[in-house]
Amino acid sequence: MLIGELERASGLGRDTIRFYEKRGLITPPSRRDNGYREYTEQTLAELRFVRRARELEFRLDEIREAMPHFRPEPPFCDELEARLRHKREAFCAQIRAAEAKIGMIDDLLARLVAPPR
Repeated sequence: MLIGELERASGLGRDTIRFYEKRGLITPPSRRDNGYREYTEQTLAELRFVRRARELEFRLDEIREAMPHFRPEPPFCDELEARLRHKREAFCAQIRAAEAKIGMIDDLLARLVAPPR
């Protein structure tokens, strides 16, 4: 598929696709006789993985390290599973910290609106 088709299928712009290609995050495409890049379904799967990993706040270097282990279908690699579990726990810790701060704010708000004694 050409880059326009890949854009539509992945939801990413061509500049982003080429950026990920330059950074080694996706398999380099082959070239047609006219020099156009020819992308595969594997590239589309890789881009979807990269996009989802970025949404989960993985850094580009973390994604690059995981890509050699990436397979679009199960079974996924143990290393990738461990990274996802670690990221999940980090988000859970952030949620717990935010909930504690919300509790402190609620306490302060209750004190502000309480009638004086």
